[in-house]
Amino acid sequence: MSKSKSVWETLSAVNVNDHTEKKNGLTYLSWAWAWGALKKQYPSSTFEKHIQPNGMPYISDVNGYAYVQVSVTVEGEVATEVFPVLDYRNKAIQNPDAFAINTAMQRALAKAISYHGLGHYIYAGEDLPQDAPESAPKPRQSAPEKKPAPAPAKKDKYASPSIISASGEETKTSGWNFVGGTFIELLKIHEDKDTLRQFWVKNKGVLTQLQEESAQQYEDVLVAFKKRNAELEGEAA
Repeated sequence: MSKSKSVWETLSAVNVNDHTEKKNGLTYLSWAWAWGALKKQYPSSTFEKHIQPNGMPYISDVNGYAYVQVSVTVEGEVATEVFPVLDYRNKAIQNPDAFAINTAMQRALAKAISYHGLGHYIYAGEDLPQDAPESAPKPRQSAPEKKPAPAPAKKDKYASPSIISASGEETKTSGWNFVGGTFIELLKIHEDKDTLRQFWVKNKGVLTQLQEESAQQYEDVLVAFKKRNAELEGEAA
């Protein structure tokens, strides 16, 4: 008897290209289609839009930028996405209204579904799923001309960065636009100077890359780190 495919193998092979849209340089998968496609394959799937301990549907970092949290459960496995609330320019916003929160929730839902495989390849910057049939039509190519070889494109090895807590827990982000805010939010959970500094050291590579990608975000993170460190020093005194 052949072994049945895993959830990931089944969903990551689905071509979702006809159900995406582009907005300000980013590609989004239709949450409604993604949820329908997931339920068709796995009818028992569920999702949860988290209400935070303060009774609100979002959390805020020290600068007031907001994030929503959505979890999707498929065959008993839970994937959670923390997603920033954005404006129409895909810029993080402070004090969001209900419409912006709802939009962020739906985008977070699609992203959480992708962690189970459906549409994952579009977030990884690919054009087709890895298991696309080899017999798929390919563009016709003319005879190659002798031209100087172009310089290889710089490959971002941190294209989908993750942040590691001092305890080793991994938090995925949605790309470099959101690393700073997520990092600042995670600073709050470290309750002593030792774990705070371990947190900084564990993420040195990501921080170095963040400084190259966005100097402003790096400065914001550095200020927040120093502030948290000062708070912990005061508590220990």
